[in-house]
Amino acid sequence: MTVGFESLREQLRRWVLVIGVAQVLFGCLVGFIPPTAVSWFRGIVMAHIEFTANGVLMIAIGLLAREMRLGAGALKAWFVTLLIGTWTNGGAGLAGAFIGQSSSLMPTLNQQFPAPGGADNPIVTGLLMVCGVTIVIALVLTLVGLVRHKPQVPTAV
Repeated sequence: MTVGFESLREQLRRWVLVIGVAQVLFGCLVGFIPPTAVSWFRGIVMAHIEFTANGVLMIAIGLLAREMRLGAGALKAWFVTLLIGTWTNGGAGLAGAFIGQSSSLMPTLNQQFPAPGGADNPIVTGLLMVCGVTIVIALVLTLVGLVRHKPQVPTAV
C-alpha cells in the first residue's frame, strides 16, 4: 500500500472517531430540549437515543478502520455513507419533533406515542429511508474490508 493511501485511511479513521464523539455529545445536548419546546417530544427522545447510539457505532467502526482493506474509492464511500446514515437517523427524530409528525416506517412508536400531526411526513420518512440505505452500505463495506484483511501471523523462530 502506498503512503498516500495509508494517510487517507488514517485521516478518515480520525474523522470518524472525532465525528462519532461529536455525535454522542450532540445526542446528549438534544436530550436537554424540554418537552414544551417541540410539537412531538417523543421525536426528541428518539433523536437523543439515535444520535448517541449512532455516535457509538461510528466510534466502534472507526476503531476498526486499520483492520479494513478497501480501495481508496470504497474507503471514501464507506466514510460518506457512514456519516450520512448515522446523522439522518437522529435527524429523522429531530425533524419529527419540531414538525410534530412521524413516519409510517415507525409503527410501534406511532402506536405507543402518536405524533399530533400524524404519521405520514415525507421529510421524516425520507430521512429514515436514506438512513437505512446508507448505514447498510457502510456496514457492508466495513464487513468486506474486515474480511479482506489478512492479519500477519508471527512465524516461529
